[in-house]
Amino acid sequence: MKTTSTPITEKVFHFVFVFVASAGLGYALVNQFILDKPNKELLLIMICLFVASMASWQRKKIY
Repeated sequence: MKTTSTPITEKVFHFVFVFVASAGLGYALVNQFILDKPNKELLLIMICLFVASMASWQRKKIY
């Protein structure tokens, strides 16, 4: 069975994708709960983006 390694550009892309998604989620949560400027659409989009980025990162770690 041939092993494959993940290219460095793909690792960097996953790191940047997770970082941007977590920053956006943090921004949406601060707006929602601390600043009392609710934007439920942004919060929902950021939650979905964060979950998708984590799932993509974990999938690449397994294979």
